[in-house]
Amino acid sequence: MNTLVTVQQAGEIIQIMAWAGPLAGLLIGIAAGVARGKVAASAWQGLAIGLLGPIIWGLWLVYSHLVRYNPETGQAGLHSVTTLALSALIFTVAGIAMGSLYRKLVFRPRTHEETDTTADHAEND
Repeated sequence: MNTLVTVQQAGEIIQIMAWAGPLAGLLIGIAAGVARGKVAASAWQGLAIGLLGPIIWGLWLVYSHLVRYNPETGQAGLHSVTTLALSALIFTVAGIAMGSLYRKLVFRPRTHEETDTTADHAEND
Protein backbone atom coordinates (compact mmCIF):
# COMPACT_ATOMS: atom_id res chain seq x y z
CA MET A 1 0.00 0.00 0.00
CA ASN A 2 1.35 3.42 -0.98
CA THR A 3 1.07 6.47 1.21
CA LEU A 4 -0.09 9.83 -0.09
CA VAL A 5 2.85 11.67 1.43
CA THR A 6 6.09 10.02 2.51
CA VAL A 7 8.07 11.04 5.57
CA GLN A 8 10.77 12.39 3.26
CA GLN A 9 8.25 14.52 1.34
CA ALA A 10 6.81 15.89 4.58
CA GLY A 11 10.32 16.77 5.74
CA GLU A 12 11.04 18.56 2.46
CA ILE A 13 7.80 20.55 2.69
CA ILE A 14 8.59 21.59 6.26
CA GLN A 15 12.11 22.58 5.22
CA ILE A 16 10.79 24.74 2.36
CA MET A 17 8.34 26.39 4.75
CA ALA A 18 11.18 27.00 7.21
CA TRP A 19 13.11 28.96 4.59
CA ALA A 20 10.14 30.73 3.00
CA GLY A 21 8.25 31.45 6.23
CA PRO A 22 10.29 34.38 7.55
CA LEU A 23 10.27 36.19 4.20
CA ALA A 24 6.57 35.57 3.63
CA GLY A 25 5.76 36.65 7.20
CA LEU A 26 7.78 39.84 6.79
CA LEU A 27 6.12 40.73 3.47
CA ILE A 28 2.63 40.00 4.77
CA GLY A 29 3.42 41.96 7.93
CA ILE A 30 4.55 44.97 5.89
CA ALA A 31 1.43 44.81 3.73
CA ALA A 32 -0.79 44.60 6.81
CA GLY A 33 1.19 47.42 8.42
CA VAL A 34 0.65 49.69 5.44
CA ALA A 35 -3.08 49.01 5.65
CA ARG A 36 -3.17 49.63 9.42
CA GLY A 37 -0.67 52.49 9.48
CA LYS A 38 1.75 50.55 11.72
CA VAL A 39 4.41 49.25 9.35
CA ALA A 40 7.23 48.62 11.84
CA ALA A 41 5.10 46.80 14.42
CA SER A 42 3.30 44.73 11.80
CA ALA A 43 6.54 43.87 9.99
CA TRP A 44 8.03 42.66 13.29
CA GLN A 45 4.93 40.58 14.04
CA GLY A 46 4.93 39.08 10.54
CA LEU A 47 8.62 38.21 10.78
CA ALA A 48 8.10 36.67 14.22
CA ILE A 49 5.29 34.49 12.90
CA GLY A 50 7.44 33.54 9.90
CA LEU A 51 10.24 32.50 12.25
CA LEU A 52 7.98 29.76 13.54
CA GLY A 53 8.88 27.92 10.32
CA PRO A 54 12.51 27.27 11.31
CA ILE A 55 11.39 26.40 14.85
CA ILE A 56 8.89 23.86 13.53
CA TRP A 57 11.57 22.45 11.24
CA GLY A 58 13.91 22.02 14.21
CA LEU A 59 11.19 20.28 16.19
CA TRP A 60 10.49 18.05 13.19
CA LEU A 61 14.16 17.03 13.08
CA VAL A 62 14.12 16.21 16.80
CA TYR A 63 10.91 14.22 16.43
CA SER A 64 12.25 12.37 13.38
CA HIS A 65 15.35 11.43 15.32
CA LEU A 66 13.33 10.18 18.29
CA VAL A 67 11.00 7.96 16.22
CA ARG A 68 13.58 6.71 13.72
CA TYR A 69 13.77 3.04 12.81
CA ASN A 70 16.86 1.15 13.95
CA PRO A 71 17.47 -1.73 11.51
CA GLU A 72 19.98 -3.39 13.86
CA THR A 73 17.44 -3.87 16.65
CA GLY A 74 14.31 -3.79 14.50
CA GLN A 75 12.72 -1.19 16.75
CA ALA A 76 11.14 2.12 15.91
CA GLY A 77 10.99 4.98 18.38
CA LEU A 78 7.21 4.92 18.29
CA HIS A 79 7.26 1.53 20.01
CA SER A 80 8.61 3.07 23.20
CA VAL A 81 6.48 4.74 25.85
CA THR A 82 9.58 6.68 26.92
CA THR A 83 9.90 8.18 23.44
CA LEU A 84 6.23 9.11 23.42
CA ALA A 85 6.51 10.77 26.84
CA LEU A 86 9.72 12.57 25.85
CA SER A 87 8.13 13.84 22.63
CA ALA A 88 5.09 15.08 24.54
CA LEU A 89 7.33 16.81 27.07
CA ILE A 90 9.51 18.48 24.42
CA PHE A 91 6.54 19.77 22.42
CA THR A 92 4.67 20.91 25.52
CA VAL A 93 7.66 22.84 26.87
CA ALA A 94 8.41 24.32 23.43
CA GLY A 95 4.77 25.39 23.03
CA ILE A 96 4.57 27.01 26.45
CA ALA A 97 7.94 28.75 25.98
CA MET A 98 7.08 30.04 22.50
CA GLY A 99 3.61 31.15 23.58
CA SER A 100 5.03 33.04 26.54
CA LEU A 101 7.80 34.65 24.51
CA TYR A 102 5.49 35.66 21.69
CA ARG A 103 2.96 37.08 24.13
CA LYS A 104 5.61 39.17 25.92
CA LEU A 105 7.78 40.21 22.97
CA VAL A 106 5.63 40.12 19.85
CA PHE A 107 1.95 40.42 20.69
CA ARG A 108 2.04 42.50 23.84
CA PRO A 109 -1.31 43.21 25.46
CA ARG A 110 -2.53 46.73 24.95
CA THR A 111 -2.22 49.02 27.91
CA HIS A 112 -5.25 50.85 29.24
CA GLU A 113 -3.93 54.10 27.71
CA GLU A 114 -3.55 52.55 24.23
CA THR A 115 -7.10 51.19 24.40
CA ASP A 116 -8.45 54.63 25.38
CA THR A 117 -6.60 56.36 22.53
CA THR A 118 -7.91 53.85 20.02
CA ALA A 119 -11.46 54.41 21.25
CA ASP A 120 -11.00 58.21 21.09
CA HIS A 121 -9.80 58.00 17.46
CA ALA A 122 -12.79 55.83 16.54
CA GLU A 123 -15.21 58.34 18.08
CA ASN A 124 -13.59 61.28 16.25
CA ASP A 125 -13.92 59.64 12.81
